[in-house]
Amino acid sequence: MPKIFYGWYIVGAGLIINMLIGGLTMNAFGFYAAALKDEFGWSATIFGIAAAVTRVESGLLGPIQGWMIDRFGPRSMIRLGITTTALGMILFGILWDQASFIGFYILLSIGTSIGGFMTVSVAVVTWFERKRSRAIGFMSMGFTFGALVSAVVSVLILGIGWRETSYATGVFLLVVGWGLSFLFTRHPSDKGLEVDGGVDDASTGAAVVRHLENPFRHRDFTAREALRTRAFWGLGLAHGAPLMVVGMWIGHGVLHIDELPGFQASDAAIVVTVMVVTQLVGQGLSAWAGDRFPKRPLLVLCMIGHALAGIALALATGWWMLMAFAVLNGVAWGARGTLITSLRADYFGASQFGRIMGWTSMVMMPFMTIGMLGSGIMRDIFGSYDLAFIIFSIGAGTGVIWILMSTRPRLPGPPRLPVVPSLPPAARMVVAARPNQPGGISRSRH
Repeated sequence: MPKIFYGWYIVGAGLIINMLIGGLTMNAFGFYAAALKDEFGWSATIFGIAAAVTRVESGLLGPIQGWMIDRFGPRSMIRLGITTTALGMILFGILWDQASFIGFYILLSIGTSIGGFMTVSVAVVTWFERKRSRAIGFMSMGFTFGALVSAVVSVLILGIGWRETSYATGVFLLVVGWGLSFLFTRHPSDKGLEVDGGVDDASTGAAVVRHLENPFRHRDFTAREALRTRAFWGLGLAHGAPLMVVGMWIGHGVLHIDELPGFQASDAAIVVTVMVVTQLVGQGLSAWAGDRFPKRPLLVLCMIGHALAGIALALATGWWMLMAFAVLNGVAWGARGTLITSLRADYFGASQFGRIMGWTSMVMMPFMTIGMLGSGIMRDIFGSYDLAFIIFSIGAGTGVIWILMSTRPRLPGPPRLPVVPSLPPAARMVVAARPNQPGGISRSRH
């Protein structure tokens, strides 16, 4: 029986962390919002403001977070993020007015940003290259399963109350998250392994070790070099545009369904369940196809799917339109994140992927902010979510344009270095061509 490559343990741990963070906080937001609206009578705008502020915070935090991931390693960042998230959940349970609601939710959001998708993605990208789409696809399934967790949260809120649910989930997340953090190791070499576990032997299927004649002949993009490419901005905008549909769903989807004639907030759990199944389908297909076929045409289909899904939600008057939204948005959502994260790593490499992802978050941030905040404001102005959802769905469709402009970037030549008299010319050439990692190829053991 072949030995399981350690990188898959990291993928599994990342899946569970994403499931808990996504399910207990992000996907559960709508159910908490419905409970708070019933208790305090707040308007839709306050929930849009809270959600939008957290997205702004996440975007501004991105470059700093990316640098910290590359500097201190995923394990330390996951522990910091899990602890902050758990503290935010516990404090969320004692909120008493709108200011405390927004303040505690911001703290909660900071924790989910630090310990969530970006940090786990950097860890997975570092461990995989040939099987990168599969690894990211499986890891991303955590958010899909998180939607099921949010359905459990909705039951707990109805059964024991939203405050008690917030306390309990905070403690649970802290214990489980810290336990899983011990599995995260920064780089395969820290365990005497290679990326992907080595090269598959064609005859036996076993992993064999490959030693490059010149380990410095390949050089990844630095974050500064990536920022100068059209591909960076195209992928960032393409990643962000569909988040308008995601943002309006996370921030206001449950409230919208609650306002439809003949529906109530608890019916959203059915929509969530269908979306979970279709997200898994999308992630499974993208994990399989992403390592076999060009990713950009697949991403174009995802953008179209998001746009059509949002329009279906806006025009929904019965179950069949809600199911159309759940299926289209679920498949597109599940496939898009896997494909675009994998494509970004294919383009720019893993050496400074944390920094590159951090700067990307600033490009993505306005889109989800617009979807969340704009939906609430337009709901209070026009009396329904319909117009806002249609506008933001059309905006999501612009992702097609950004994907088409995101062609593979050209790697700049080796940087010019000052002449060092103590080094012979051949040695200076090797230094100039080595990978862009702080301190050369040495890595901290996390």
